[in-house]
Amino acid sequence: MKKSIIILLLTVLPLIGFAQKDYKLVEQSPKNKPSWLTNGNTFGAFLIQANKVASLEEAQNNVMASLMSQVASSIAVQVVGEIEKNIDWTVVELEGKTQEQYLEQVKDNTTLKIVKLPALQGFSITKAEIYWEKYQHKKTKEYCYDYYMLYPFSSYELEELIAEYNAQEKAVNDKIDNFRNVLDEIENVDVMLENINEMKSMIKEYGEEDASKYNKLKNNISLYENLIANIYIEVLENANGKLVVQLKHDEKILKTKSLPQLKGNCARDFTKKHNGTLIEIGFNTFDCYEQDDNYVEIKFNFGKKRVVNKVLINL
Repeated sequence: MKKSIIILLLTVLPLIGFAQKDYKLVEQSPKNKPSWLTNGNTFGAFLIQANKVASLEEAQNNVMASLMSQVASSIAVQVVGEIEKNIDWTVVELEGKTQEQYLEQVKDNTTLKIVKLPALQGFSITKAEIYWEKYQHKKTKEYCYDYYMLYPFSSYELEELIAEYNAQEKAVNDKIDNFRNVLDEIENVDVMLENINEMKSMIKEYGEEDASKYNKLKNNISLYENLIANIYIEVLENANGKLVVQLKHDEKILKTKSLPQLKGNCARDFTKKHNGTLIEIGFNTFDCYEQDDNYVEIKFNFGKKRVVNKVLINL
């Protein structure tokens, strides 16, 4: 990160001519305008202004919202600058955009995420210097305010926020990568489903605009769902009125807190319970006859995936 960082300032010049013509100044916070407003000396700070607003409360809300936006934009400019220096355009999916359009979209998305940084929530108008003027419209007699805020913000603070943003992004990307890295080690279908739901929530949070995260998450979800689709029910015991089964993927035994749905052509009065990784199923075979193809259908619903085994029962 470069040590010399430029602080972007939002400075909107007051509509002096307009105010003098249509409005009458009736009150101001101190009698004289502060020097930072008259001589433009705003080094190391943001100068933000709200014009012709109905109340001081509305003016404060407007300038604080503008402050957040400007700080976020300042950070985004630095972050995107680093991305542009290191990007490998041969592996980027531009999806019909130019490189400039792609970077602009990255900047916009970065700005939206930066606004949510915990550190930005600590910004308070009590840290700022404030000057305001109250006007009355000459014809309508309505009152309004011009409001000016000088908010101190150093290059050191900007660097800290950039570091916080980069740390947050790294944590999110590491989490997404970890979903994939642990998949082969997971031995519980419920954990797989929890991870899928969490990744779907992350997709909603970041959206398609964050293409890198979106594509990784979609690919991870596909891997999880494909694994679940290939789970099968292995029968370990099939005796009169009893089945003992377990879930497997390839040769790995899987656990779940779920119990299966059961139905049969003649079996009745089903019972089911867990015994470690095993699932024990009991039933009444009073209505079953040896000459028939008597079966019990065992079905698990894992999200949108169904795992089914139609077992011919031994009498």
